[in-house]
Amino acid sequence: MSDAATTQLDTISPFGTYPAERMVRAAWRLADRHDLSKGLRKRIRSMVSRFFRGPYDMEADGLKFRIYPGENYDDRKILAKGRLPEREEHRLLEPHLGKNKVFVDVGANIGSYSIFAAGLGAQVVSIEANPQTADKLRFNVALNDPGNVTIVNTAVGARDDTLPLWQEPSNCGFATFVEDLTTGEWAGDWSPTFVKVRPLTAIADEQGLSRIDVLKVDVEGFEDRVVLPFLRHADRTLWPRVILLETNCRPYWTEDCIAELANRAYKVTGRTDDNMVFELAA
Repeated sequence: MSDAATTQLDTISPFGTYPAERMVRAAWRLADRHDLSKGLRKRIRSMVSRFFRGPYDMEADGLKFRIYPGENYDDRKILAKGRLPEREEHRLLEPHLGKNKVFVDVGANIGSYSIFAAGLGAQVVSIEANPQTADKLRFNVALNDPGNVTIVNTAVGARDDTLPLWQEPSNCGFATFVEDLTTGEWAGDWSPTFVKVRPLTAIADEQGLSRIDVLKVDVEGFEDRVVLPFLRHADRTLWPRVILLETNCRPYWTEDCIAELANRAYKVTGRTDDNMVFELAA
């Protein structure tokens, strides 16, 4: 089985059907070792994927997930580490989440942020463009039984549109609308799937949102086309109090989100290797 193979999606069998045995966890820990070179890790990951693609049922930080490590980076991290990915980002957001807070998750992936926020009591709008990933997200949300998550299977952009979403079978969470990202460092077996795109203002209106306490945007180089049109067209009362913005694909933005956020009275209050946190000044 090659990396391009597709694992059979199972959103029916009960949690616990696919235990992650010790050998599985050890193999994926080896594939995740960052003291190895990037090229060696990739070769090891390719080999491990042939035998241990998933699915597996795991608990991470008290939350339940059905994961497919051969297909997704976040799944691999959960299996290798036994915890949620991006733990520092979760720590930065936690003080802003809780009962009666509104969390909008653009690029929800398998739900590590959405389910975390729901567990803290927030009302969550979880937005995922990739149809198969949205099915995994829906299953993981149901596993944790939060009635405070609404899943929206669409992409977010400046206007209503249909665009090619480029996907690579070894990391469905890195799906992107930026074709330039599919070459060079991230070259692979990419292929496009056309998906619906909607403005965040329209989604917020449909969901009846009167405010957004926390907005998380992780859409692989398309962040500027999510955030900036929203701030330009939404009433200021709807501007997020806090924004977690992925910045590791910043060179692929068409506009500088960071400068534009500063112009709108957002201050940087936290940063990690891949993300920045902005808070709206009172």
